[in-house]
Amino acid sequence: MRQLIIGILSILTFSCQSQELKYRSVETYFEQIAELEINELIEQNILIDSTTIADKYLDKESKGLNEEGFMKYSEIKMDVYMSFFKDYLYQQHLEYGDHIYVLYFTIAGFDDVEWDIVKWNKSDWKNDDKLSRDKLKTDSSLTKIFWNYDEGPKNMENIKLFIENDYLVFERGNLYHSLYDLKTDSLLFNEESPWHASNGEDKDKMNEWIKTNLHDKIEEKLNEKRK
Repeated sequence: MRQLIIGILSILTFSCQSQELKYRSVETYFEQIAELEINELIEQNILIDSTTIADKYLDKESKGLNEEGFMKYSEIKMDVYMSFFKDYLYQQHLEYGDHIYVLYFTIAGFDDVEWDIVKWNKSDWKNDDKLSRDKLKTDSSLTKIFWNYDEGPKNMENIKLFIENDYLVFERGNLYHSLYDLKTDSLLFNEESPWHASNGEDKDKMNEWIKTNLHDKIEEKLNEKRK
């Protein structure tokens, strides 16, 4: 099973690296994961096709997977996730001066979503759509300048980096989450885990906390005249 997954991922990687990288949404990656899961379920005869469960694994009442089928699916899902997210996955990059700032996406744990913003020397940027975790730890030509993740409710809409007034801004869920000063190479605003910082009641409460403690302060900073 692992060889099949790696083979499909290699094909996807080759096709992506053959052209200039463009913005990729989180949904694009989850669509690829769903395709890998279905292919493996068919390969293991749990599914007959993409919509039909084999009799051995069909729960007659719910018309879904029975206990044995669900256990096998859980194993497949875990294997796909471990293979797919062994590296950081590209979403976007921006140039500023002699550097490239790259937004990567991955999974923290099993279900939490994580974003990492990495600064590359422009001369070392190879237009790759993946970044290995070992390279990030050992290569002095790049630096993770900040990161954050969602545990519980997720802000996965309108995810992007943009540069304004010599600041690098990270936005998701239509809220500003992070502000990095490109002139001084310093992180001004960021919260690694907004869910924990807001005491995690629900998404509305979390987003109220983000707006008050991050978004509004970042917006105010963006509108200030720089010295």
